[in-house]
Amino acid sequence: MIALPLTSLSDDDLVARFRAGDDAPFDEIDRRYRSQLIAFARRMLNGTGHDADDVVQDAFIRAYRGLRVTERPIALRPWLYMIARNRALDELRSPQAAAYDDDFALHALASADAGQRVQERDEMRRLVAEIARLPERQRMALVMREFDGCSHIETARRLQTTVPATKSLIIRARSNLGAAVHAA
Repeated sequence: MIALPLTSLSDDDLVARFRAGDDAPFDEIDRRYRSQLIAFARRMLNGTGHDADDVVQDAFIRAYRGLRVTERPIALRPWLYMIARNRALDELRSPQAAAYDDDFALHALASADAGQRVQERDEMRRLVAEIARLPERQRMALVMREFDGCSHIETARRLQTTVPATKSLIIRARSNLGAAVHAA
């Protein structure tokens, strides 16, 4: 049996092989998503003095552990973004943030309520689950646009479609997500 190169495997196949005990697929996951997650974390942490590379490194450590402790299906890309987002929010709420901006420190303390954090994480988990349920092209268009920050032109190029078709995919994805989140 000829083994396919890891770069040709889908996210689901990489996760399955990693969960089966092979560490090499996680290197491919890291290679595939690290730069995108760093860009995402930089946008979240812009001007705060926190290091996006550290946030993403910690997110990958958590993802490594998380993938091994459960067999539940996941949509890898949105799940990684959720972890990176949560880590960036943790950084923004940390006492270290007070050294950069006194106004921010007051805001960080006000939003540090554990109940609110749990609720925000539950909402994010529901959102990630709903994103995973979207039709594949809607999901891809939405993730490229909202998480990767791609323009409509770049998204259309990656999806090999037109800009109007890409806009339509994103509108339908947002509409489907809104309906699903409000129904829950």
